[in-house]
Amino acid sequence: MRWFHQSFDRLHMHLVSRVMPSAFRHGSTSPTLHDHLAAVRLELPPLTTERHYRVTAQTLIGPVETSYQVRLGARADLPALVYHHGIAEIPYDKSFRLIFRTRQPIPAHLAAVQAPFHRSWLTVREGTLTFSHFMAMCAVSVKLMDAVRGLLVEHGAQGSLLTGTSLGGFIALLHHLQRGTADRYAPLLAGPDLSHIMLDTHFRRFLAPQAQAQAEHIQSRLDYRQAFEASDTRRVFPLLARYDLDVAYDYHEACYAASGVPVVTLQRGHITGAMTFGALRQHLLTCLAPLVHPATTGSQPEGNAWLRP
Repeated sequence: MRWFHQSFDRLHMHLVSRVMPSAFRHGSTSPTLHDHLAAVRLELPPLTTERHYRVTAQTLIGPVETSYQVRLGARADLPALVYHHGIAEIPYDKSFRLIFRTRQPIPAHLAAVQAPFHRSWLTVREGTLTFSHFMAMCAVSVKLMDAVRGLLVEHGAQGSLLTGTSLGGFIALLHHLQRGTADRYAPLLAGPDLSHIMLDTHFRRFLAPQAQAQAEHIQSRLDYRQAFEASDTRRVFPLLARYDLDVAYDYHEACYAASGVPVVTLQRGHITGAMTFGALRQHLLTCLAPLVHPATTGSQPEGNAWLRP
């Protein structure tokens, strides 16, 4: 069935190529992620019973708009699960809503963050205008995931799991390497070397010619294999797809194996794997389980009554 799953990856690549211009067409170099992270300034509004929030972040490329949503759990002491979508996923919470269906309760406070430029297909193009735009987008996403996690912990969440699909999984790994404040990380269809996806898969065709000529520079900014091997990988629980043409299974499984990290494997491609919502949900429930503690009778009000005004 390899051909079946990979045909969806090829079709998706063809369709995206019809609407997306070349990446980094107006600039193929960027400051480091460390520099971008140091420049990001964002402040979250107070947590209320509202679900959707908008934020303006200050970055090296100027102010950018982003947002997030929160689905509060039944008890304040449930863990926080913060999810990040894939590249060019419009609307940004599409996979979040399908993995975490409301009729199937999850024992956690759920949050989904939106990367900058992901309001529409037109604005997504701005995120790949230059390599620095893309790196700023990643930096804001890391900071936003961290801030939302912190906000939920401040309001009583006990423990946290950061996760995401494709680009979102890479962002979760960046948080692990740059912040490391979550208890567990579950990158879905992602690995610690995003440069391999850009430079050594069919995604390379999306890079502008000047960006392809800067392959070494792009690798220096997006290859985090060494940093990952030097990190505490016991908190990382990845999931990959065997027939994935975007996040090549053999390459990324080897990246994890080099650090002794076992991988949960789907017999799918990138697109069909990302659409296997039940399997993704089950993997996240398994990762979440050690963080969920039994309720103490009478210690917590049900619903959202625990939320302090």
